[in-house]
Amino acid sequence: MKSLSRSAFLAAGALLAAALVAPASADVRLRIAGQHPADHYGTTALKQIKAELDAADVGLKVKLFPAGQLGNGEQVFGDVSKGVIDVGHTFIYSHNDPKLEINSIPYLVSNYDQMAKVFSPGSKFYTTFGELLEKQDIKLLGIFVEGFIGVATAKKPDNATTTGPKGVNIRVWSAEAARAAATDMGFNTTTMNWGDVVPAIQQGTVDGVIGGTAESYFTIMRDAIKYYVPYNAFVENTAYYISKKTWDKMNEAQQKAVEAAFQRASANSFAKTQELDKTYTAKLEEAGIEVIDLSDAERGAIAAAVQEKTWPLLEEKLGAALLADLKADIE
Repeated sequence: MKSLSRSAFLAAGALLAAALVAPASADVRLRIAGQHPADHYGTTALKQIKAELDAADVGLKVKLFPAGQLGNGEQVFGDVSKGVIDVGHTFIYSHNDPKLEINSIPYLVSNYDQMAKVFSPGSKFYTTFGELLEKQDIKLLGIFVEGFIGVATAKKPDNATTTGPKGVNIRVWSAEAARAAATDMGFNTTTMNWGDVVPAIQQGTVDGVIGGTAESYFTIMRDAIKYYVPYNAFVENTAYYISKKTWDKMNEAQQKAVEAAFQRASANSFAKTQELDKTYTAKLEEAGIEVIDLSDAERGAIAAAVQEKTWPLLEEKLGAALLADLKADIE
């Protein structure tokens, strides 16, 4: 064998060194944690995202963990912020930043067209929400809407179609906006995690819950409730979000594929949500749950009362300028 020249020897050595330190593969692992049950549309959407990313053939290895397998919403959010989990699909709580309560503003929107506008890229809400998540080392990939939120109870509420005292105690989530709005609607409230609601209703700790859509109430707690009132007080919205650590290690093709897949799923949710609200309200009735419907005038009167009483509290927390900008999204 002929001996290598000095320059050739050095070049070969450099190539060998590069091979030793370079990653063996450009593949990036994506562990996606979801909170929805296996038969919920939210999980179906994640499966579609996985199929799309697998088909993109850009070196992404996707594994799904639905139904809270990797923890509740707060845990997943914290782990994504740290880079322990790559992608989360959960409700975003405000325990790390009070301004994240912008996703819990009561009666911010009143119809499905407004819902799609407010929660889509380009709105003041979406831009602000993304900026707040950036401070947590998280990138927003999209907002997944599931429908309007009503109240489900095991005990029939008094004055169900007005803001009069309801005589029932319902669970609210850990947002001052939720507690204040439910109180102004006439309910007594108890703050607790979503996962604790069904046993709490069954044991009589609470009489009902606000925080779910007709689909959520049907799929998760139809055996624990007897009444459903579609107040449409909030929009049930969860977020698709990725750890900045994971995002930064992906190449451009991978980033584009991920952003496109989640944005597509988000847009599909806007088109699907009205159908789901209607379908699952009917399913609740078929399951023997009494649906206490409201006229547009009754719902509008409740919305006006909540906006008058609750929104000033939010202005103190969010700032008058931000709240004004969010209102402008729907004008």
